[in-house]
Amino acid sequence: VGRIFVRGPSIMAGYFNDPEATRGALKDGWLDTGDMGYFRDGHLYVVGRAKDMIIVRGRNHWPQDLEWAAETADGLRSGDTAAVSLPGPDGEEVPAVLVQCRVREEEARRALAEAVKRAVQQGVGITCSILLVPPRSLPRTSSGKLSRSKARRQVLAGELPVLLRID
Repeated sequence: VGRIFVRGPSIMAGYFNDPEATRGALKDGWLDTGDMGYFRDGHLYVVGRAKDMIIVRGRNHWPQDLEWAAETADGLRSGDTAAVSLPGPDGEEVPAVLVQCRVREEEARRALAEAVKRAVQQGVGITCSILLVPPRSLPRTSSGKLSRSKARRQVLAGELPVLLRID
């Protein structure tokens, strides 16, 4: 799996009035798509966004893997989670799973968070922080896709209410 760069006559010349973004995206005529993928049998398979990758002790983890593992916990639906990295106490990025929580009782919330933490540990083999957030609060793009980068920004800015956090 590697980063996808493209080149050709239809590639943009740059971002309108944004030379800094242009420098970041275009290098020697190649456009960095921001996607990760691989070739197999002459076909390109796109597997995710580079900015969403979670790195733990030098190993790359796809956020989807953490989300799929988390969603095996009882009471969760597909799309209820977003895996991101957040600054840890020592400054190093740590994996975190944001979980849309529909339960109101504190004990039930704690039980849900612990179940999700166990599911991720068993499914992916890493320990992560769990942040319970209100239902329907995870940001989506205009096409309805989960926006992990926006969710991360909202948590860091204190704009996404956290009902419970366990580390």
